[in-house]
Amino acid sequence: MLKGAIEYAPSTFEERGAAVAFTTPLLSQTRVRRGERSKLEVLIPSLSQGMGIYVVAWKSVPDMVSMTMHDRYLHDLIVREESCSPYEIRRATLKAARRGLAGPKAAQAARRALDEDDEQGTLTHYLLILSILKAVGLESPEMLKAGIDTDEGQRLTRQLMTRAAESLRMDATLLYARLADIAAVTAPVGLAHSPRPGRLTRGLNDLKDFRDGMTGWARDVPGDAAPVAEFCAEVAQHTIGIGEKVLGDFHRRIEAIGPLMRDWDDAFIRVRTQAARMAWLLDGWSHITGAWEVAQAEDRQQQAATVNDLFRILPLLPRLESSRDFVEDSKQVKMAHRRSVRMLEDWRTGQMDIDAIRRIEAVKARAP
Repeated sequence: MLKGAIEYAPSTFEERGAAVAFTTPLLSQTRVRRGERSKLEVLIPSLSQGMGIYVVAWKSVPDMVSMTMHDRYLHDLIVREESCSPYEIRRATLKAARRGLAGPKAAQAARRALDEDDEQGTLTHYLLILSILKAVGLESPEMLKAGIDTDEGQRLTRQLMTRAAESLRMDATLLYARLADIAAVTAPVGLAHSPRPGRLTRGLNDLKDFRDGMTGWARDVPGDAAPVAEFCAEVAQHTIGIGEKVLGDFHRRIEAIGPLMRDWDDAFIRVRTQAARMAWLLDGWSHITGAWEVAQAEDRQQQAATVNDLFRILPLLPRLESSRDFVEDSKQVKMAHRRSVRMLEDWRTGQMDIDAIRRIEAVKARAP
C-alpha cells in the first residue's frame, strides 16, 4: 500500500506522472503514474509536513484518505480505464465533473469544455483542409463561399481533396485518414493562424499571466511567502521558455503540410511527439493558474496561504527536460520557509478542510 517517503527527482514526464484534479485537499493535483508491473500508483507529497514523496498503490488510496464522492468516482474511473497520460486523465476528470459531483458550476464548466473540444476539432480539421489545398495550389473561393457545412460546400471539398490527393500521389482515402490523424493531434495545441488558439496554447498564455502575477505579488507583499512566490514565478518562466520553443517547432512542422503528408512515417511521429510534450509541460498548471485567479478575490493572508498551497503541487520539470535542478532548489525553499506552509487535511484522522474543498471546486468551475 504505502511504500514510504522517497526522494522525488523524476527523470522523465512519465516518471513524474500526470496530475489528477481531485477535490480532496490532500489529494488535489497528486500525480498518477505506472509503477512496477505497469500498475498505477499515486505520488502524495508532504504527508505530515515531511520532505519526501509517498508512493501509494492507486487502488489503496480510498483506504488511506477520506475522499469526496467526486474523487471516489474519478478514482474508480481511472482504475477502470487505467488512464495515465495528461489527455486521458483530463477526459476522465471532465467525465466525473460532468456528473455534478463537484457542484453544478463545475458540471457546467465540464460540459462547456467538452463542447469546446469538439468545436476546436472541427475548426482544426477545416483549416487543415484549406492548408492542404493551398499547398497544392487548389484554393477555391467557391468552396469558401458555400461553406464546408453545406451540401454544396462538401461536394466541392470532396472534388478538390481528390485532386489534392492526386497531386500528392496518394489515395484520397489515405489523405483523409492522415488529415484526421493530424487534426486529432493538432486540435489541443491549435494552429498558428487559427482564429481561436488551442487549449494548450491558451494554457501557455495563462502561465505567462501567472508568472507576472507571482512576481508582482512577491514584490508588493513582503513576508514569509514572498520567496515562495518568486520560486513559483521562476518555475513558470522556465516552463514558458521550453514551451515556446516546442510550440514554435510544432507549428513549423504543421505549416509544412505537404512534406508532412509525403514523409508521413517520420514526420507525423515528430509532430505527435511535440504535441504530447506540450501536454506534459503544461500538465498541472491549469489548476495552479486557476487557483491564483480565484485567490485574487481573497485577502492577503489567504493569498499567502494559496501561494504555499500551490508550491506543494508545483509541476517541477524532470531532470531530462531542464538544465536546472528545480527539485533541489525547491527543497531549499521549503526548508527556509517551512513555517509558512499549512496542511489542508490531517491524513491520519481524515478530517476535511471544507473551505479548502470549496476553493478547489471554485477552480473546477472554470473551464478546464
